[in-house]
Amino acid sequence: SRGVGVVRAEGSGDDAIVRTVRDVPAWERVLVVTADRELRRRVSELNAAVTGPRWLLDQL
Repeated sequence: SRGVGVVRAEGSGDDAIVRTVRDVPAWERVLVVTADRELRRRVSELNAAVTGPRWLLDQL
């Protein structure tokens, strides 16, 4: 397991997340934490799992 990754966004944060998800090999699992409906839709189309910020806060 690679753990948590941080990606610096030079422009749109949403676009950086989508690019990052797109670049992950198909066999790796990706979890995107967001409350943004449009970002949820975009990354779900790339087969990423999506959850809301409450889940992340509960993990901390």
